[in-house]
Amino acid sequence: MIRLAYYPQSNIHRFLRIKKRCSWPIRPVSIQKKAYQLFLLHLSAGKITVRLEDSCKMRKKKITLLLTAFILVSPLSAEIVYLDGDWYIRQGFEPAFTSITSAPQRLGPEGFSIPHYFTEPAIRPIQAVWRKVSYPVDLSAYNDADYQGWITLRYAIPVEKIFSPSKDNTMVHEQGARILALYSGMISDVSRFYVNGHLIGGNGQQDPYISGSYLHFLESFPESMLGNQETIHLTIALYRQDQFKLYMSDSRLQIGPADEVLSQYYAEEIIAFALLSIYGAVGLYHLLLFSRRRLELHNLYFGLFCIAVTLYWFFRTGARDLVFGHSILLRTSVEYSLAFTLGPLLMLFLSQFFYRRHSRIGLGYAAFCGLLIVGTVVSPFAIKSLLLAIWQLSALPFLVYILFYVGREVYRRNTDAYWLLAGFIFLCSAATHDILAARGIVNTPHMGRYAFVIFILGIAGILANRFVRVHNQVEELNQSLEKKVEKRTEELQNSLQEIQTLKVQQDGDYYLTSLLIKPLGGNFVESKNVDIDILIRQKKQFQFRRWEAEIGGDLIASHTIELQGKRYAAFVNGDAMGKSIQGAGGALVLGVVFKAIISRTQKSQAMQRMSPEKWLRICFEELQNVFVSFDGTMMISAVLGLVDEDTGLLYFINAEHPWTVLYRNEKATFLEDGLQLRKIGISALAGGLEVRTFSMQPNDVILVGSDGRDDIQLGIDASGHRIINEDEGEFLRRVEEGKGQLDLIEEGILSMGKLTDDFTLLRIAFQEDAPLQEDPDPNLINTWTNLKNGFSNANGQSVKEMASLLNHISGLRPYVTQKEVLREMGHMAGRWKDSNLAVKVYELLLDRFPDDSDSLFRLSYQLKLAGQYSRAADVGEQLRLRDRDMVKNLINLSDCHRLAANRDRATKILKEVLILDPENGNAQLLQGKLGLEDSLSPTG
Repeated sequence: MIRLAYYPQSNIHRFLRIKKRCSWPIRPVSIQKKAYQLFLLHLSAGKITVRLEDSCKMRKKKITLLLTAFILVSPLSAEIVYLDGDWYIRQGFEPAFTSITSAPQRLGPEGFSIPHYFTEPAIRPIQAVWRKVSYPVDLSAYNDADYQGWITLRYAIPVEKIFSPSKDNTMVHEQGARILALYSGMISDVSRFYVNGHLIGGNGQQDPYISGSYLHFLESFPESMLGNQETIHLTIALYRQDQFKLYMSDSRLQIGPADEVLSQYYAEEIIAFALLSIYGAVGLYHLLLFSRRRLELHNLYFGLFCIAVTLYWFFRTGARDLVFGHSILLRTSVEYSLAFTLGPLLMLFLSQFFYRRHSRIGLGYAAFCGLLIVGTVVSPFAIKSLLLAIWQLSALPFLVYILFYVGREVYRRNTDAYWLLAGFIFLCSAATHDILAARGIVNTPHMGRYAFVIFILGIAGILANRFVRVHNQVEELNQSLEKKVEKRTEELQNSLQEIQTLKVQQDGDYYLTSLLIKPLGGNFVESKNVDIDILIRQKKQFQFRRWEAEIGGDLIASHTIELQGKRYAAFVNGDAMGKSIQGAGGALVLGVVFKAIISRTQKSQAMQRMSPEKWLRICFEELQNVFVSFDGTMMISAVLGLVDEDTGLLYFINAEHPWTVLYRNEKATFLEDGLQLRKIGISALAGGLEVRTFSMQPNDVILVGSDGRDDIQLGIDASGHRIINEDEGEFLRRVEEGKGQLDLIEEGILSMGKLTDDFTLLRIAFQEDAPLQEDPDPNLINTWTNLKNGFSNANGQSVKEMASLLNHISGLRPYVTQKEVLREMGHMAGRWKDSNLAVKVYELLLDRFPDDSDSLFRLSYQLKLAGQYSRAADVGEQLRLRDRDMVKNLINLSDCHRLAANRDRATKILKEVLILDPENGNAQLLQGKLGLEDSLSPTG
C-alpha cells in the first residue's frame, strides 16, 4: 500500500504512469477501469490509498504497483538538464559500481563545486581503473577491438540543477514526492540504468541474450530513489555479446522533471509525425499526378522520394520500437534500404524534371545503391554497417554533384531551378549534418525532417510558377482566340486545297504507273498439260477520276518459250522493296527486264539452244545486274522458274522469297527447307547460284506467293499494337482447306484477319484431271531382259539389236517403266565403250526424264569420250547449275574444258574441286595435266 500526500495548490498531470516490477525488463501495466476510478476518488478526498492485486495468477507473486502523479507547482522552478561534460568509464560491471561510495573521483569543471563524497577514502583504490571521457562518449576502441562483455559509465549532477528553489527559498512539496525522468535517445546494445544505486530500467537482456541494439530508453522514477543525497549519480551499464556495437552518441542524454522530459519527448514525436504526414501526403499527391499523366515521370520519382523519406524518418522516432521491437536485423535492413534509395530517386527526379530523360550518372548510382540494398538484405549486421558507411561516404560527393546539376540550370537561367536550388541547399545541408551526426562527428539532433519543409516549399514555388505561366498563356490565348481560330481555319483550308491538288496529282501518277505495269504482268501461257492461274491483290487501292485501280510492288508474269526443241512455261513472282509508288517502281523494272528476256528468247536461236538451267542463270544475272545498279535502294525477292510442258519437270530459283508449296494428294508441303539466295539487288550474293528441280506428277499443284500471304493482321493487343501472324505453317493449312484453289485459299486467309501487304499467288497445275495413261509396251522390261541375257560381248550383232530396241522405244509414248530400261542400256553401251550408242541412249533418256542428274553426268562423260568436248562441257555446266557439289562432275567438266582448250575455265572449276576434296586423286592428276602443281593451292 502506498500513500501519497495531496496538496490543494497543485495540479495533477494529465496522464498517469503505472509500472509493475514482474520480471526484467520492466514492462508497463494497464490500469483497470475500477482501479483508476478508485484512484481519482481517493485523490479528491485528500489522500490516496490504493491496493491492486496482480492479475498474473500463473506466477502467484505479489506485485507492488508504484502510482505516480506529475505535480506542477507554480512557485517551483524546474528544468531539463543535458548530461554533457565529463563522464567516467571502465570495463566490466558489478553491482557495487552503482553505489555512491564506489563513484570515481570527479575533477569537476571550473565553477562547479566538488561534492564531499567524492573525496571519501573508500573510492581511492578504484581510481586507477576509471577513465575520464567527454560526452558524446567515443566507444570505437571497444568496437574496433571487438570487445565482448560489460562496460560501466558514471555521471554525477546536483539535484539543484534540476529543481531550484523559488525566490523566497521555500519548498511547497514534501521532499521525495517529485518525479524525475531520464531519456537516452538511441543506445546500444544491452543496457541498464541506475540512479543512486537503484535500477530504473534498461533494454535487452544478457542471459538469455536478447539484443537491445539502438533502442530508445525513456523512464521516469521518483525522487525518493535519491535518498537524502543532493546529487544524482547516474550509472549506465552497457553489454555487448553479438555483432551489434556499443553506441551512446545519437542524441543528448537528458534528465529532469518527468512532466518536462515527457512533454518535450511527446511534443517532438507529435511534430515529427505531423511533418511525416505532410511529406507522405505530398508524395501520394505526386503519385496521383503521375497516375493521371504517365509521361511526367518526374512526378513518379518525386512521389517515391517523398514516401521513402517519410518512411526513413519514421525510423528516427521512438514509435519505430513499437513496430519492430527486438527485430533488430529486420529493422536495420528496412532502414538502410530506404536510405539507399533516396539519392537515386532524387537524381532521377531532377534529370526527368529538367531534361525528360534519365541521367547516366543517376542510373549508375541507382545500380550501385541497388547492389547495396541487396547486400543489406542478405548480410549480417556487421556487413550492413559496412555498407551503410560506404553509402554515407558516397552520398556526400553525390550531393555535391546534385548541387552542380541544379546550379547548372540556374546558370542557364532556368526559372524553375531558382526555387529548387533554394530549397535544395537547405536539404543538402541538413542531409550532410545528419550523416555527420550518424557518424558521431557532431552531437546535435537530426535536422533533415525540418529542412525538407523548405525543399517542399521550393517545389511548390516551381509548380506555382508554372501555373502562373500557364494561366497567363491561357489569358493571352483567350484574348486573341477568335482571330487565331479564323486565321488557323483559313490556313487549314488552304492546306486542304493544296493536299487535294497534290492528291489528284499523286493518283494520276499512280494510275499512269499502274497502266505501265499492267501489260508486263499476267498469264500468257497456253498449254494442254500445264495450267497456270494468278491472283493479285495490291495493298494500295485508289480512284483517279472515274477509274479505280490498284498499285503495289508485287508482280506475276508467265510466258511460253521454247528451249532445245521443247516448250516451257516461264514464270516469275516478285516482291519489290517499298510500298505504293516505290514498290511499283521496282515491279515495273522487274517486269520490263523479264519481258525483254522473254522476247529475246522467243526471237533468238542462240538463246533457244540453251538448257533450262542456263536460261534461268542468264535471266537471274540480268535482273541482278540491273538492280545492283540501284546501289541498295531497290531490291526484290522473287521466284524464277520453268516448267517442262511435256514431262512436268519444274526448274526454279528462289531469291529470299517465301517458300514454294506443293499440294499433292490433299497435303501441302514446302519444297525448300532453307535460304537459297539473298534478294536480287544485293551486291554480294551468299553462295553460288543453284537451280533446283522438282518432277511434278499428274494432278500436282505448285503454289508460289509473296509474303503478303503470311503477314496477316490477327487483331489488336491491349497496348493497341497490331498482332501479326508469324506462323508460316498457317498458309499450308489454308492451302489444304482450299484444296489448292486460289479463290478458296484467299477466302481462308481473309477469314483469319486483314491483309497488311501486297498479296499475290501463282498456281501451276500439271495434267490436272488428266486420265490415267496406260503403258504403251507392257512387255518392254521382259524384252530387254531376254535381249540382255543373250548378249555375250560387244559385237556388231549386239550393238545392232540394242539400237533396234532403242528405235522401238523412241517410237513409244513416254512411260515411267522406260526409265530403268534406258539406264541399263546406257550403262551397257558404256561398258562396251560404244560412246556414240551411249550418247543416243542418254539423250533419249533425258528427253523423257530430264530430272535424272546421274544420267546427265553420264551423257557429259560419254560425249567427252566421243570427242564432242564443247557439247560435253555444256552438259556438265548444266549439271553444275543443279548440283555445285558433285565432285565427279566438276572433275569431268574441268577436263572437258581442258580438252576444249578453255584453260581458264578448267582451272577455275578445278579450284572448286580442290576446295571440296583436296585429296582427290583424279583432281591432282588433272592438276598435273594442266601444269598447275606449283600455282594452284587446295584453298583456291
